Amino acid sequence: MTEYKHIIYQKFPEDKVAVITFNRPEARNAMSVAMLTEFNDALHKAADDPEVWSIIVTGAGDKAFCSGGDAKEFLANVEAGKISEIEKFNRFNLDVWRFMEKMRKPIIAAVNGFCNIEVIQAVDLVIASQNAKFGLPEVTIGVSPGAGITVRLPRFLSKYWAKYFLFTGEWVSAEEGYRLGFVNKVVPHEKLLEEAMALARKINKNAPLAVGATKACVNLGGEMPIDEGMEYQLKESILMFYTEDLKEGIRARFYEKREPRFTGK
Repeated sequence: MTEYKHIIYQKFPEDKVAVITFNRPEARNAMSVAMLTEFNDALHKAADDPEVWSIIVTGAGDKAFCSGGDAKEFLANVEAGKISEIEKFNRFNLDVWRFMEKMRKPIIAAVNGFCNIEVIQAVDLVIASQNAKFGLPEVTIGVSPGAGITVRLPRFLSKYWAKYFLFTGEWVSAEEGYRLGFVNKVVPHEKLLEEAMALARKINKNAPLAVGATKACVNLGGEMPIDEGMEYQLKESILMFYTEDLKEGIRARFYEKREPRFTGK
């Protein structure tokens, strides 16, 4: 386990999973500059590790997954006349989310409490505790969100619901998030990590290069004009035919009638 001050990084080699935990429960796991820096480092560590095929992100304690940017840190910068530091922080956020979107490994959010939707805008799947709450409270403290959610939310939710969250600052339940489509599954609070790990294991039974290519096709190809996107997804698919995993998958399933043993090659 790598030691950090504001997050916890755990690796489970037998499951090919890394778990990153926001670890500022006394501040509802608010995203400070220091925590974002460590989070970014941990994401790169997991991305570069061939023994990690999936990543789970969660929050310490029972109250919050991550409540969003650290308002106290914002106020200190405002009072010191350091608005440029806030802009720098938000630009750093934008870079981190974009890295998450482009990373060829699935990222699962295991949401244990209050969750600012901005923090999950670039994950791939969301498992929520029955105690979880989702919202965008920025307007309630006098600011509009500056880390990308006003652009991404209307793309995976209707613009009307996006505006509802953005204009009202209201928190909604995990069940409502499931109904609206940005939560994949709601589970008992005490089984949250167990369920997230089970999902990661299910994904990790598949060929990691194929999973990564598929993620790229959805996240990057989905941003392209349709003809360009079709060409992109075809190129990603054809590249898989050069992998050892594809040969292993076909031999195992169609000829040897067994589960494939994928290696990521």
